[in-house]
Amino acid sequence: MNIAFMGTPDFAVPTLEKLHEDRDISIKYVVTKYDSKSKRGQEIIFSPVKNKALEYNIEILQPLKIKDDREVIAKLRNADLDFIIVVAYGEILSKEILDIPKCACINGHASLLPKYRGASPIQSAILYGDKVTGTTSMLMDVGLDTGDILEQSEIAIEDKETSDSLFEKLSYLTADTVYHTIKNFDKIGHVKQDDSKSSKSCIIKKEFGEIDFKNEDAAYIERKVRAYTSWPSAYIYIDSIQHKIWDVDVIDSDVNLDGALKITDDVYVLGKEIYARCKDGIIRINEIQKSGKNRLKARDFINGLKI
Repeated sequence: MNIAFMGTPDFAVPTLEKLHEDRDISIKYVVTKYDSKSKRGQEIIFSPVKNKALEYNIEILQPLKIKDDREVIAKLRNADLDFIIVVAYGEILSKEILDIPKCACINGHASLLPKYRGASPIQSAILYGDKVTGTTSMLMDVGLDTGDILEQSEIAIEDKETSDSLFEKLSYLTADTVYHTIKNFDKIGHVKQDDSKSSKSCIIKKEFGEIDFKNEDAAYIERKVRAYTSWPSAYIYIDSIQHKIWDVDVIDSDVNLDGALKITDDVYVLGKEIYARCKDGIIRINEIQKSGKNRLKARDFINGLKI
């Protein structure tokens, strides 16, 4: 079986590893996004998939725009490919590329499609309070995660699940699902997605992480903290300085904050605890990090306040 693998971030690496382990699968090319530079421009940074491909001594292709790169398209066309496997590559493929493999282009996507098509399905599942998520292997078409479903695997979302922990779980679940799909491709049917049940997950922007206590309810803020753990982090401002919020709990019981020390319009210190009034209730902030400083438990943060 000849394949090309397309992927870029850490999430895609377990699938590449799984495919490489099977000696009946020949990975002709790994296609990944072009190298980036560090913030100061002093260091070239390879994608995690590129690093793994270098370890495996697989030829790497890094087109700036794959649909416009005639050399890359020619190499794929001449590789006698059975499958192109795509996991978090970062571009929509043209019909010209989709038509190259003899069997199919298959995408591994970290949601139970048609739910959460797009760039941030893992964060969306946490943010909107889903109890179950999963991964889908699908036939690719020219749309954004709109192709026919091949197989799906489910996983429970734990009460304190963060995007980091769910990323890791789903990366391995995606690897297993995609591998099973291509090994059993001739036996697997495909089902059209019900577009009426579809939802989209957009590219996450920095400003999404700012907490709006007056307009967001307590349960939503608690999920927001867990959903945006890696990027952009949930954050507030104290004395115009950004503070990341790492862990909170929704408080079900009544907390009298009338005599508490007010450190913003919505955030209070009461004893050795930090509380915030939300649109519909109160949360307790358990871990907080001032910009440029270490992440601290609430008690330690309070001890360092200049009051």
